[in-house]
Amino acid sequence: KAVLDKVFGNLPEKAELTSVPDIQPKLGQTVTVSYPLPQTTLQLVYPGVKRDAPDFFAAYMMNQILGGGTFSSWLFHEVRETRGLAYGVSSDLIDYRHADALVIGTATRSESAPETLQVIQEQVKKMIDEGPSEAELDAAKKYVVGAFAIANLDSSISIARTLIGLEINHLGIDYIQKREGLIDRVTLDQVKAAAKKLLSAKPALLIVGKPFDPDKLPGNKG
Repeated sequence: KAVLDKVFGNLPEKAELTSVPDIQPKLGQTVTVSYPLPQTTLQLVYPGVKRDAPDFFAAYMMNQILGGGTFSSWLFHEVRETRGLAYGVSSDLIDYRHADALVIGTATRSESAPETLQVIQEQVKKMIDEGPSEAELDAAKKYVVGAFAIANLDSSISIARTLIGLEINHLGIDYIQKREGLIDRVTLDQVKAAAKKLLSAKPALLIVGKPFDPDKLPGNKG
């Protein structure tokens, strides 16, 4: 008790939290950090979606198909399997309390970085212009429903972590029961609309490694 009083004794009994404004990604800029490395890291940042937004699950399924961390994603197939440009590539929906974004990331040989970026941009454009097929959406739904229990409910620690996440995100204790229905109700048109909404803006681009000019890639405007 003496130690606790010494450390926390001067703190007020009640305090108001300092307000923190919501922050949106600064799109359309390229930040290059030049390092003499054998690999170059690429990150593309697009607008995100709030966890409680009506179109969250449409965006979630779109991201899953584009690059959501599975071997069947578009980005993994084109960047790694077809061309062998990188060991891994993924896209993630980031949702913090005051900031959200869709982030695509990979690392590749420095000499392959321009080609890798171009392939990523092509897949993003394809998602905007065409979107996935009904079969791709159905397969993605089955995967995310089945993988949830394995990733989040397979041990006491993972169950506790999941319950904490439900509380932090204000999802409710019944979210686990509702989740499958929320995913199943996502339509192909909703996924295509989410793609156009999130991916149409010119992203912020971070290049760490050997510099190159992304505006000089085929199809990009200088």
